[in-house]
Amino acid sequence: MEQFRIWTTFENASRHLDTDWCNQDTMLRSLQRLTFGPAAMMGIISEIRVVDMFDRVVFLIVNGKQVFPSAIEAKRVV
Repeated sequence: MEQFRIWTTFENASRHLDTDWCNQDTMLRSLQRLTFGPAAMMGIISEIRVVDMFDRVVFLIVNGKQVFPSAIEAKRVV
């Protein structure tokens, strides 16, 4: 079973391990909280990075915009 970590970077450049080694369901719930929750509404998160067990970036949001995978790549997967 694949596992993920979610790292957040705040406006002041501090980095925080938000969610440590979790499954896909937990990752998706964390992403929803991070993109629509109080911290997102306050605009204090500058980056959300999801990495897999091999330290590959599988999802990246920078300044509230999805950077990776791009919208075109995401459509191909579905």
